[in-house]
Amino acid sequence: MSTMMRILLIAGSLLTAVYVLRRVRKSRLRTEDSVFWLFFSLILVLMGLLPDLVTRLASWMGVLSAANLVFLIVIFFLMIKLFLMDQRIAALQRQVTETAQAVALQEKNEDAPEAQQVEDNAG
Repeated sequence: MSTMMRILLIAGSLLTAVYVLRRVRKSRLRTEDSVFWLFFSLILVLMGLLPDLVTRLASWMGVLSAANLVFLIVIFFLMIKLFLMDQRIAALQRQVTETAQAVALQEKNEDAPEAQQVEDNAG
C-alpha cells in the first residue's frame, strides 16, 4: 500500500472521528450511530498504521492489492450501515402510518358526537 494512501486513510479517519465527536457533543448524532462511525474510523486508522497486515490479509484472501482490500472493507461496512438504516427507516414508516391511523380514528370519534347532535336537532 502506498504511503499516500496510508496518509489519506489515517487523516480521513481522524477527521471523521473528530467530526463525529463534535456532532455527538452538540446532540446532533445518536450515540448508536457514533459508535459505528468511531469503530469504522478506528479500522481505517489501523489499516493505515499496519499496512503489512493489510497486505498479508489481501494475499491470504486472494485480493490482488492491499488497496483493493481496503476498498472492499469500506464497501462492506457501508453496506452494513445502509442495511441498518433501511431497517430503521422501515420501522419509522410503520410508526408514522400507525400514528396517522390512530389520529384519524380519534378525530372521527370526536366528530361523531357532533354529527349525532346535528341529526337529533334536525329530527
